[in-house]
Amino acid sequence: MNLAIKGGKKVASEGLKTQWPVFDKKEEKALIEVLRSGKWWRGAYKDQNDSKVGQFEKSFAEFSDAKYGIAVVNGSAAIELALKAGGIEAGDEVIVPAATFISTATSVVMINAIPIFVDIEPETYQISPEAIESAITEKTKAIIPVHYGGYPADMDRIMEIAKKHNLLVIEDAAEAHGSEWRGRKVGAIGNMGTFSFQMGKPLTCGEGGIVLTDDEELAGKCYAYHHIGRFRGAPTYEHALCGWNYRMTEFQGAILLSQLNRLPEQTEIRYKNGEYLAQLLSKIEGVSALKRDSRITKRGYYIYFIRYNGKEFGGLSRDKFIETLKAEGISASTAHNQPLYKNSVFQEMNFGRTGCPISCPLYGKKIDYSQVKCPVAERVFESEVIALGKDFLIEKENVDLIIEAIKKIKKYQKEIKY
Repeated sequence: MNLAIKGGKKVASEGLKTQWPVFDKKEEKALIEVLRSGKWWRGAYKDQNDSKVGQFEKSFAEFSDAKYGIAVVNGSAAIELALKAGGIEAGDEVIVPAATFISTATSVVMINAIPIFVDIEPETYQISPEAIESAITEKTKAIIPVHYGGYPADMDRIMEIAKKHNLLVIEDAAEAHGSEWRGRKVGAIGNMGTFSFQMGKPLTCGEGGIVLTDDEELAGKCYAYHHIGRFRGAPTYEHALCGWNYRMTEFQGAILLSQLNRLPEQTEIRYKNGEYLAQLLSKIEGVSALKRDSRITKRGYYIYFIRYNGKEFGGLSRDKFIETLKAEGISASTAHNQPLYKNSVFQEMNFGRTGCPISCPLYGKKIDYSQVKCPVAERVFESEVIALGKDFLIEKENVDLIIEAIKKIKKYQKEIKY
């Protein structure tokens, strides 16, 4: 049984069995209902309880253990709204993790604040509380912990630090739909939480997002900022704030209502199969799941991270391991490839003609992102992380195929040229 990369038979000859998004006649019926109503945006309804978007906001907030939800066009917009509603302005510093999607940091820049990158925990890939505390200055006003891949960050320590230093906490839960920390859904633990409903997310309408909060005042500001500055219930042409138009359409709301009904079961299946995979990985030297933490009472997956140790595979590099795994029919990657600050927008300080917000006199400090170093994040992306998507977790047989492929590589590792 030779490796597929050497011409042998693939473990998964047709790849892993996946389907996403999952939909049927329910979504079709919901979309046709909106189409035929002629009311394609929430403003067409006097009573927001009749709006699909309004219904979804209420339903998702309840699902997530939050009081208020404000649905928007995407997850990036959700972060911008949360920062703006929280009073973050030019010259303020916002602490973000080095390992996440670019929007976590660029959303900070888009409201003229300064992202400060900090390192991650080596066993969880989540933002390091110790690194957060070390990065706090007199200009720090907020923390954006990211539940990266769906794995909850240490919200106990983060909230303690925030309380001690009087900082706003905005959870970026774009990849963590259904994840729980001590029995409470993430996204509703900090002052605000944001989610994405982009095509690949565990809850999707193609594009979309939401801000969650328990704070009535913050909810009102988020609504106004997403609704061209109008507060809820205000006359049509009364604009109290300078806001965006980040409104979600009724078509998106209709799809999300249908998809939300599927989410609890899908989350449970992924969680059980994810724990099953972690158990099997623990029996193979050189690969492991992220650290199991009893405070994580449910994990909703967007990315399944595997920690790779090439020494246990005869010195086989992580990149060559991924190439060999792909040849066996198992799709894998390195997730976002590098720490955020290594993206050209930060390395080259591409912030527009004047360099604002970095050059803004309200900031009054010098920062050079090309000099930022987060050793754990750099090592993880360079040689350790293996990322699998969420979709394979719906079928338990996919887990067995992944394990079979890894065992095969382990057995025939000497055949690989590297």
